[in-house]
Amino acid sequence: MSGYSWVSIISIFCYLFLFLSFASVKKREKVLGSFMMLLAVMILWNGGSFGMRAQLFNTVNFWHHVSLLGIFVLPYAYFGFLLSYFEKAKDFWRKFWLIFYLAVFVFNCITGFFIPLPEVVKVGNSFQFLYNYSWPIYLLFVVITITFAQLIGLIWRHCRGNRIALRQLKPIAIGMAAIFLGNALSTLPFFKGLPIDMLSGVVNSIFIFYALYKKNLFRMSILLSTPNYILMATALGAGIFFKAFGPIRKLFIGKLGIDNSGALIFTSAIMVIIIAVLYFVISRTFTAVFTKKEQRQKAALASFSEDITNMLHVSDILQAMSETIRDNVALSRMFILIRGADGTYRVQHTLNPLEEKNFCLKADHPLISCLKGSQKCLLHQDFSRKLIYRSLWESEKALLLGHQAECYIPISSDAGLTGIVMLSGKPEKPLSNPATIGFLESVAALCAEAVKNASIYEKAIEDSRRDELTGLINHKFFFEIMDREFETHRNSSLSLCIFNIDNFKLYNQLHGMHEGDLALQHVASILESSISENCYAARINGDKFALILPGYDVYSAKCLADTVSAQVSSINSPATNSSYGRMTVSVGICESPCMASSSKELYRNADMAVYMAKRNGKNSVQIFSNDLDRRDNRNSSEYKSGYSEHADTVYALTATIDAKDHYTFRHSQNVAYYATELAKAAGMTPDVVEIVREAGLLHDIGKISITEEILNKTGKLSTDEYEIMKGHVESAVNIIHHLPSLDYVIPAVYSHHERYDGHGYPRRLSGDNIPITGRILCIADSFDAITSNRTYKEAISVPEALDMMRAESAGQFDPRLIDIFIDLVENGDIELRTEFSEPVSVTNR
Repeated sequence: MSGYSWVSIISIFCYLFLFLSFASVKKREKVLGSFMMLLAVMILWNGGSFGMRAQLFNTVNFWHHVSLLGIFVLPYAYFGFLLSYFEKAKDFWRKFWLIFYLAVFVFNCITGFFIPLPEVVKVGNSFQFLYNYSWPIYLLFVVITITFAQLIGLIWRHCRGNRIALRQLKPIAIGMAAIFLGNALSTLPFFKGLPIDMLSGVVNSIFIFYALYKKNLFRMSILLSTPNYILMATALGAGIFFKAFGPIRKLFIGKLGIDNSGALIFTSAIMVIIIAVLYFVISRTFTAVFTKKEQRQKAALASFSEDITNMLHVSDILQAMSETIRDNVALSRMFILIRGADGTYRVQHTLNPLEEKNFCLKADHPLISCLKGSQKCLLHQDFSRKLIYRSLWESEKALLLGHQAECYIPISSDAGLTGIVMLSGKPEKPLSNPATIGFLESVAALCAEAVKNASIYEKAIEDSRRDELTGLINHKFFFEIMDREFETHRNSSLSLCIFNIDNFKLYNQLHGMHEGDLALQHVASILESSISENCYAARINGDKFALILPGYDVYSAKCLADTVSAQVSSINSPATNSSYGRMTVSVGICESPCMASSSKELYRNADMAVYMAKRNGKNSVQIFSNDLDRRDNRNSSEYKSGYSEHADTVYALTATIDAKDHYTFRHSQNVAYYATELAKAAGMTPDVVEIVREAGLLHDIGKISITEEILNKTGKLSTDEYEIMKGHVESAVNIIHHLPSLDYVIPAVYSHHERYDGHGYPRRLSGDNIPITGRILCIADSFDAITSNRTYKEAISVPEALDMMRAESAGQFDPRLIDIFIDLVENGDIELRTEFSEPVSVTNR
């Protein structure tokens, strides 16, 4: 073997080791493929030199040209790698230099004009290869210098705003400079005969290793794989075996008396043992030294990916992301900003819960512009050198500096820039390390898709809770929130305001459905803009809205309702100035716990207050409280019942019923009386008492639709006849619907046949779900039915009636109300309007 061949061997081994490492990677990126091509060209160059110096097959001329081909194609390979690294698809100079250097190579092969064949000189037992260069070599080096300058310029141009990339490629650039300098020095007479060019190749391989390990150009796990461990162990074992084979063999033959074949077997076994031991030592050492941190981060990424797979809320994902970064990177501060519906990026999570979260970046902020479309980290020092940074206001720059952000990690997916992670490292461990940056980018990439999916899920949930027209909370979610807030504020105040638009049907008729929808949206915007963050605005149905006001007492709620009412009154269609087109609202207010013992009662009382407001002439705010009602309305006009407006109509209807069934008219009068007395004794306000009285007069008005045969049947009703009889409730409601100023009695009329145990009709309501006015009517209706003569039964005595009704406490009747009613009867506080005969068993129709 010729002199200096060992230099080529070392160089070839380094490049071959790298090439085989990357060749074992199944899924290759474009940049990885171009790097492998660069290594292949290096192997071609150094392999040709080794073949020439070793005089393989006695073909010095062939190996000389193989080496030249490698060195001439090297600029093209560097161009390809750098362009792939910078994700730049095409470049004119890459193709130009390939064609140019191939042409120079072919021309040189024919003429030897630039680089002639070396002169082989035997020195002792080895050979030297002497190149006799002339002036054309310097002409070639001028061109090579231009190419080298272009390569350096390419690195500088693309890395000027990316210090991470610059730090990763800096060793590669130094290795290029070493090759350039080594080949340049080899042309000087002083270095004649010395393989300076090959030594530069060894230096270049060292810098490539440095770039891979220290600067994390690629993952070290690619290099430190099982095949490479075997290759290194085998190479070292072969070297040891080559030196120790002779002495070991002599030991077995001379000292131990083993024959030649036995000594060979034992020596080979020792060789295998040495390689196995070397493999174990190398794999453990390299893994511990080079890939321990990488393996830990890889495990953390795998765990993070698995954890966020089942997370459906953005807050949970950000928490998991924060913990993953905190456990693997030394941080002092962290802010995670997520894009909102308006495009503004707001702080959603911080490393320290006490950090302020009022920091936000608008969609047109220069930092957002820099990060859009990228998944790469942006160091603040690189961002501060950009021209776009100068467009920031000084206050904006101070804001970024105040948060001490060292780097910005984009959370990007196919949905765009979803968020940003702003990080500050500890002074002794800055975040500019490429390995750390790579880990952070991986975490952000995993988080991006999870955040996108969770955002879609949360938006779907949010949309299902929102009214489509106004964007307010819808009917279903309103009751969920009301139940939750009622439980939360059991020991504090919670007010509920219900807004019902007056004559909205008329408004639609005057101005059209489109104007009506716009008016509803305007009302919604007024409500939403009038409340604080801890309050809720909802659209319950077509023209009914509500405000849930935690922490508001009834007076504060009334002030708010008055303000909203005044603003709603200003909503008028531009089409007309008619007073009929003016929009007003009737508002009912109730406060818990002093006015309601349950969320359902809170809603029912507020709704009842709305009916009171409408009966008072509409366009007013009514509080569900007798004392407060008198205090807030001491100067108002005397209350006028809506019943008087339709008294003639009601009388005509009841007269028609009386012609078919003489019992109904008198029964309605009795029920109205009993119900009124019970309502007074139960502590109802005068307005509620009046509603109960009028509901009692109207509760059986629906019997006008029942035939005389069924009304006056002497025997028990058949199943079909009983179903027809039950329909009188629906009929009564349908009739009252045509008397708009009496619609406040509908809840009582509609529920007077419901049972406290839930077995009544028509809706099978139970307990407190039955309006209290309906529960009062049920008792009054049943008492009069039991103690009156009918075609199908005779009246029973009052004591027996009371016993029957007492037995139905918590069954058919409200336990509290039935006790009050029985006490009224037994104490003589109620004037009995009954007929007596022998008691019989009855069925209440």
